Amino acid sequence: MLKERFSKISTKILYVIFAVLISVTIWVYVEITVNEMQIFDVSGIEFEFLNEEIFRDRGFSITSRTPETLTITFEASRSEMLRLTAPGALIAEVDLSSVLSTGTTILPYRLVYPSNINTNSVSEIGASAARLTIAVDTVREREIRVRPYYDGGTASDDLFVDEIEVNPQYILVRGPDRVVQMIQYARVTVYRENLTTTYSENLEFILIDDNGDELDSDLRDLLELIPDTVQVTVSIREIKEIPLIVNFWHGDSTSDENTHWSVDPQFIRVSGDPVAIENYANSILLATLDTTTFSSFFEGTYRIIIPEHLTNESGVTEARVTVDIIGLEIEFFVVPESGMHPINIPAGHRVEIITQSLDVRLRGLRENLEQITPVNIRVVTDLSDRSGAGTFRQRAAVSIIGLETEIDPIGEYFLTVRIIQDDN
Repeated sequence: MLKERFSKISTKILYVIFAVLISVTIWVYVEITVNEMQIFDVSGIEFEFLNEEIFRDRGFSITSRTPETLTITFEASRSEMLRLTAPGALIAEVDLSSVLSTGTTILPYRLVYPSNINTNSVSEIGASAARLTIAVDTVREREIRVRPYYDGGTASDDLFVDEIEVNPQYILVRGPDRVVQMIQYARVTVYRENLTTTYSENLEFILIDDNGDELDSDLRDLLELIPDTVQVTVSIREIKEIPLIVNFWHGDSTSDENTHWSVDPQFIRVSGDPVAIENYANSILLATLDTTTFSSFFEGTYRIIIPEHLTNESGVTEARVTVDIIGLEIEFFVVPESGMHPINIPAGHRVEIITQSLDVRLRGLRENLEQITPVNIRVVTDLSDRSGAGTFRQRAAVSIIGLETEIDPIGEYFLTVRIIQDDN
């Protein structure tokens, strides 16, 4: 029993001793590895400028700097090394407030450590550069013209590129005088092909230097561009051939069959946005002609009117219209005063017709004209637009009565009437 208890106690003691040995081993390892001093490099340390507002207020701009980034050699513990080599852990501050003139200036920098670094345990033992060298130039503003460029063509021969517009036409460039002076113009290129309709989009542009080459990207980064994109519109227009036509208001004797007409020119070419062209009518109406206003032949000139959003590519602005009435004849009749009738006589008045007879032209087929006598012709003048006494020349309407036949009175007619106040 005693031996057994002694054995258990001995085992516990051995476990304790073993645990102590492991702890001591770990502590020794940490002291040796983690806290062991290391020499290492941190590269790619960025410069950060202080008092840039003051620098810009003086009209200055940085055109170049050497070096672009820093490499610092440190001696520190392994744990501090891990913190210092983390991306962006270190920055180099440079104060620009001391720069008072243009040219090359050498400035000191101050290394800024992360807040979790014990700087007393870190030693800087080397650097790729002891100072920052900057080239300083005056800031200049200048308006640069934007030139659009497109050579992608259209989808068919009926379409063409009308114009390429850019908005705004000028951009404001602000930056170092030396760099701004190098710029000739800005170029914006439309990378599209076989357009079928007008194209418009905001696009970026490139700056072209005085050698005709694109400005180096490092130099462009020194510039402020207002705006940084422009709207480019490539206007696509379609050419379409559209016939010129006339419509007719027919009386009783004429129809589309016996009315022959022609137009010179027969058509014109117009251009416009393809969508507008598609929605536009397939013909241009010159006029609607009343066939009762002429006997058997008519000739007249009419303006060719097209919508404002379309362009007359033919350049012709007038068309000559010729009309022939085929197969009909003209007969003259004299209508006596008995065939003249005023209507809508003003109240309290009476009418005396001054015109004693009226020559009337009638048009129709020969067999229909032979049936007409002056008794069948009625001339009516409407006095509803008169309210008092006086002598007036009034428009008159001629009609055929007593016969059902396809006869048209031709032309305009007037009667002279005297409106007399009725004293009865």
